[in-house]
Amino acid sequence: MISFENVTKTYPGEVDAVIDLTLEVAEGETISLLGTSGSGKTTTMKMVNRLVDPTCGRILVAGVDIMEQDPTVLRRSMGYAIQHIGLFPHMSVAENIGVVPNLLGWDRKRVDERVDTLLSMVGLEPGEFRDRMPSQLSGGQRQRIGVARALGADPPIILMDEPFGALDPITREELQNEFLELETEIRKTILFVTHDVFEAVKMGDRIALMDEGRLQQFATPRELVENPANEFVDQFLGQHRFQLSLLTRTVRTIVDEVADTDGQGPSQRPEVFIPGHSSLVAALDLFKTTGRETIPVYLRDKYRGTLSKSDLIKVISQILGDTGGGQ
Repeated sequence: MISFENVTKTYPGEVDAVIDLTLEVAEGETISLLGTSGSGKTTTMKMVNRLVDPTCGRILVAGVDIMEQDPTVLRRSMGYAIQHIGLFPHMSVAENIGVVPNLLGWDRKRVDERVDTLLSMVGLEPGEFRDRMPSQLSGGQRQRIGVARALGADPPIILMDEPFGALDPITREELQNEFLELETEIRKTILFVTHDVFEAVKMGDRIALMDEGRLQQFATPRELVENPANEFVDQFLGQHRFQLSLLTRTVRTIVDEVADTDGQGPSQRPEVFIPGHSSLVAALDLFKTTGRETIPVYLRDKYRGTLSKSDLIKVISQILGDTGGGQ
C-alpha cells in the first residue's frame, strides 16, 4: 500500500531529517512510527501526503509515485488526525466531519448519513453531538471528532500524528482502547506517530523505530522487545522490557493459544467479557475484581473463546521468567 524507496529529506542548511529510508507498509496494517524528538518520524509521515516533499528517493501509494499526483487531490484521499485536533471553531461537529466529503462533492443526504455513522462509530450520539460547536466539547470528545473527521470520506490511508498525546492518561488509554476496537471495523492502512514506546507497542502491528533520521529496526512489537537489532534499540527499551513484554502479548495474541475456542459463546456479548485488545495485566485485574475463574473473550461483537484465570497466570509467569522481570 505504501512504499518508501531510499527516501531522504534534507532541509535547508544541510539538515538531514530522514536518511535513506526503505520501508513497506501493507494494506490494512497499522505502523507505529516511534522515536524521540528529531528522529524523523513526523517528517516521514508528512511526506506521505506531501505536506513535506522528499529530497530524493520515491514514495509509492498503491503503486503510484506521490510526486506524480496533485498534492491537494492526494491529501483529500487520506485521513489526517493530529495531537491538537485542529477542529474549525466556527463549524459544528457535523460540518467539521463533513469537510472532505463536501469538498469531494458528496450530496447532502450522503454526507449526513456519513456523519451519523461516524459519530456512532466513535461512541458519540449523533442526535446529541452533531450540532454542537467544538467549544462545547471536552478534550476527549474533540479528539473523537478529530478521528471521525479523518475517516470522513472513507479514505484507505489514515495518518495520525500523536493523536492522543495532549490528553490526560485516563482519557488517553480509553481512546487508545476504543481505537483498537475501531480498527477491526474500519480496516484502514494507518501510520501512527508517537514518542511513547508503550503506545507504539500497544497500537502498532509493526513498529518503525527511528533515530536521527535513520531506521533502526522495523519489526512486530514482540520482535522488537525480544530481539533488539542493535545497541540503540536495546537502550531505547531501557528497563521496561518486562512491562513491554506484557503489552506485546495482548489477550488477542494469546487467545488462540490458550483459550477454550469451542465456538459456543453467548448469543449476545455478556456484561462481563475481555476485549481482545486488553493487556494481560488488564485481563488479570478483571479476573481479580470479578472473582471469576473463566471469562469470555470478544473482538468487538465476535466471540473468540473463553480464557481461564489459571491459563492467563501461566502465560504471565512464563513472560516473567523469560525477561527476568522478577529480578
